[in-house]
Amino acid sequence: MLLPRLTGSGAVWNRSGEDVQNKRFVWVLALGVCVVAGVGCNAQSRQPRLVDATITPARLQPGDTAVITVQVERDRFGIVDQVRAVVREDRRMTFDLRDDGHLPDAEPGDGIWSLLVDVPFMAPPGEFTLELTAYDAAGQVISVRGPEGGEMPLSATCVFRVEHPDPELPQQDSPEDEVPGEND
Repeated sequence: MLLPRLTGSGAVWNRSGEDVQNKRFVWVLALGVCVVAGVGCNAQSRQPRLVDATITPARLQPGDTAVITVQVERDRFGIVDQVRAVVREDRRMTFDLRDDGHLPDAEPGDGIWSLLVDVPFMAPPGEFTLELTAYDAAGQVISVRGPEGGEMPLSATCVFRVEHPDPELPQQDSPEDEVPGEND
């Protein structure tokens, strides 16, 4: 039913208020469907993530020193309070990375977490996976939406290798190992 509505320029014929409300609801709903279908509702693009997980060098020998690093991206609300690394093949080997500006961390609060570690002399040879996981201030693992919609921990991995020197190859002596007068 059309009803007159008075405006500054005269009378305008309009539908009843209920019809206008229904039409507005349909348009808003249609616009919402178009936005979700066209652009998508990708929560993954807004949630924090761990990237560029590395251990340098990636080939190590017992007694070597290495640097573990990982970058936390898109932590807009500062929910990442701690990043912990664990060697998948030996879960007793855990490391708490730092983002406080102390070496090897370059700058406090820049989102790049680092730690200097020594390879134990008794480390077995082989390939190992380092799992890095983010925790909140309460010490709880931070969960994010996975690619298939389910929840998963905010984590990343990197692979490293421990190699033992070949006992058949002669070891190079450093100048400090030489005894003065021995080769005279």
